[in-house]
Amino acid sequence: MPAQQQAVDVARKHMASLYTYINSADFIDNLQFTYAETYSLQRGLDYEQNITLLRFDYDRLKIRKENSDLTQPEEDRFFQLNELFGFTQYVLNDKGQFHPSSKRTNTFSFNDPMANRLTNILRTETKEIPAWLCSPIYRDAIVFYNTKKEIISTLNVCLDCQYMATKPFNLVNCDYVTYDLLKRFFLDIGHDIENPTYSIIDNLNDLKKKHGKL
Repeated sequence: MPAQQQAVDVARKHMASLYTYINSADFIDNLQFTYAETYSLQRGLDYEQNITLLRFDYDRLKIRKENSDLTQPEEDRFFQLNELFGFTQYVLNDKGQFHPSSKRTNTFSFNDPMANRLTNILRTETKEIPAWLCSPIYRDAIVFYNTKKEIISTLNVCLDCQYMATKPFNLVNCDYVTYDLLKRFFLDIGHDIENPTYSIIDNLNDLKKKHGKL
């Protein structure tokens, strides 16, 4: 095996070893929270317009960096933008800061009906875990707090690619049905969900019916 291919294989194995997985039911059942907040992020006209301008600035600096040295202010700006475009975005960054586009939509205690609804959704039996090839964009999130108002966990949700993660490399597995239920949950609390009427379950059922006729 060529040395280059061996290096690639080693890198892939290392990346794979970084990931941890937990079932959504285990996640919520092991989480003792006092209250939770829901957030909407990375969406809206203002966000899209702003991110387009920032992307232009980032691409310009990236090209310049590849071909020549940047000034120190430019280097600082590139590093700042690379944090935004070079990595998957979460509701909290590694410094514990909320994403600049995040907007809190709701707060509810652990015994609130909304909390009970969320808990039941995450306890949905996992029969088939989605495995799409797209990269997640986390536009919906839940932040959990303890009695001291300290953040004890987060749940970042990508309804389009059907991924959930508490933080980088820490993924939460669940069923297709769970994502449809989460979509309705977020819609009911005021999130401007993309494709609000689309149901993956309905789509899968249609595909199964079509396949069965072949």
